[in-house]
Amino acid sequence: MKSKVLLDSRQRRKLKNKQIKLDWKSDLSKGSVFENEKLGVTLRYYAVLDDDRNYLYDTFGIEEREENCVSVVLNQNDEICLLTEYRLMPEKYFQSCPRGFSEINEDRLQCSLREIAEEVGDFEVIETIDLEQLYQNTTFFITPIGVKLVKIKVDNVEIGKNQESEDICGIRFYEPDAVKQMIKEGKIECLITLGALMKYFAFVES
Repeated sequence: MKSKVLLDSRQRRKLKNKQIKLDWKSDLSKGSVFENEKLGVTLRYYAVLDDDRNYLYDTFGIEEREENCVSVVLNQNDEICLLTEYRLMPEKYFQSCPRGFSEINEDRLQCSLREIAEEVGDFEVIETIDLEQLYQNTTFFITPIGVKLVKIKVDNVEIGKNQESEDICGIRFYEPDAVKQMIKEGKIECLITLGALMKYFAFVES
């Protein structure tokens, strides 16, 4: 399981002594607080002005690749896939839909299918549907995350090396009513997953 340490001056020295290159770079001259090319994430620095162009406060916005994607995955029986996945922020397990950062030159569908292969395992695509997009947090996030509905034919779902490296300790397909009950009982707390599931339920019930 992955862990995290606060990257204070002491930890930075320890890492640099191991000749580890940190991925985040800063360029305030261009209004970039931090930028990570590998993740495709930039923290932009902004001043907020009123209608008369008077300064109110400064803040930042998180800009990500628009091809990032979360997927509502169904099997051949129309059951919904949920992962039991450990997240470093805030160091707890979540019931979540497969999702991830897109790689350079990937579109949303390619990102979706790659993440499903990495996090769920081998499958055969039956159908894919675009469910548009979500804004994760309208206070700080500039770009949305895409939402895909992906129906797959999958046989045996087992926890393998790929899933372990992603800190996934459970993969299960649930009846839609069971997922709704989990939401009602507060067992699904990941906001991206909740948003994607809401889009799916609205799509199939309309």
